[in-house]
Amino acid sequence: MRYEELTIEGRNAVLEAFRSGKTIDKLFLLDGCQDGPVRTIAREARKYDTIINYVTKERLDQMSSTGKHQGVIAYAAAYEYAEVEDMLAAAREKGEAPFLILLDGIEDPHNLGAIIRTANLAGAHGVIIPKRRAVGLTATVAKTSAGLLITRLWPR
Repeated sequence: MRYEELTIEGRNAVLEAFRSGKTIDKLFLLDGCQDGPVRTIAREARKYDTIINYVTKERLDQMSSTGKHQGVIAYAAAYEYAEVEDMLAAAREKGEAPFLILLDGIEDPHNLGAIIRTANLAGAHGVIIPKRRAVGLTATVAKTSAGLLITRLWPR
């Protein structure tokens, strides 16, 4: 099974991703660029509480796989997040007391994947991760979790 990180490059593509409801974990914008489309993208990012990083053109060039970033690169969640209410509902449906794992500051995707795998084996109904200062649901997390992200939704 192959897992891929979702990187979105270019102004229109990133703006459409926001407007379609795609979960964008991090946004990288060209530092100092203040034209209309970039301001619109930044406004959308703030509306969804997306982490915005202002970086140099050289950094964007390094990050870009297409070379056509137009000063904008976004990292989208490889998988959709669930809400805490969904995990509590799953516990109720099973007639079990809720068992949730709350994490803080896990930045290594291998560690998060291992914790998700362990939580599943322990019978947890979900893992809660913070939005900031922590790794999101990347391809590496999915691979390390032994594919559990495909069968379950894990919220932020």
